Amino acid sequence: ARAVGQNFVTMMTSSWPTALAALTIAILSQGGVLAFQTAHQSFAASCSSSRCSSPVHRLLASGSDASTDKSDDDNVGPDILQPFVPALDPKYSVRGPVGEGKFIISRTGPPTAEEMSNEQMLKIVKIECNDLEVNTLVWKCLGYRFNEEEEKWEPTEVFPNWKERFPDPPDFIGMQRVYSREVDQPSLRSNQALVRSIPPGNKQSLKTQLKPIGWKGYNYKELTPNKTRRAQCANWIVFYREELFGYTVEELKERRRLRKEAEAAAEAKMREEGKEVDTWKPPVKEVF
Repeated sequence: ARAVGQNFVTMMTSSWPTALAALTIAILSQGGVLAFQTAHQSFAASCSSSRCSSPVHRLLASGSDASTDKSDDDNVGPDILQPFVPALDPKYSVRGPVGEGKFIISRTGPPTAEEMSNEQMLKIVKIECNDLEVNTLVWKCLGYRFNEEEEKWEPTEVFPNWKERFPDPPDFIGMQRVYSREVDQPSLRSNQALVRSIPPGNKQSLKTQLKPIGWKGYNYKELTPNKTRRAQCANWIVFYREELFGYTVEELKERRRLRKEAEAAAEAKMREEGKEVDTWKPPVKEVF
């Protein structure tokens, strides 16, 4: 692990994204995230020098786990999260901490009404739970089920359309908190796909549900990628809870058919009355 640290410092002087990728490979080949702790001790002093200016350098110099948003000056702008090293471990999604605090969540079984309550959504947007817990709840809602014996997530009950594109549960939050294109692109794309599956009438469901219990949304200046994606995940969970939870795929398709028939009838009536009909509709790619 000490050798890993020494090599990492050398590579960071030229390219921190390359160094991060190299560190990931080194960690995985030398015993998991625990190897990083020894490596960190061997080069923490080097990372605190003036030549270390990248986000990864600062992470290593401080030893922070970036578990919560922090800002030196709230008036300056958004507080940017530092990289979160434990999430580099490919086993983090199945071994990372879940349900150990006040956020109600279990890896096993389908989602419950208690897990999807407004109080839970408030904890998500207020960052009172970790990124893995948010991902885990969305995974369960989509139909992924955790196999305890084999220690892996399986697409046992995943909606057909979603399963075709994402047979494995994607990281909707970006748990590594590294926002370079090469690292973050899969998380960004999966989050965008989740958002596109929400119909226009449900886009503001989160604010509607949480306003009575004290949350009116983020201020623009405090937005970070992490906060934005948390809100998008929470909004999707509310949509799922209100529109998809408890229905079979066949029942959802029938409800969609009836809804489209009602919309077509309403448009036909408007035309008969000589009213202008707006035929454009925002694209929605439903999960089922």
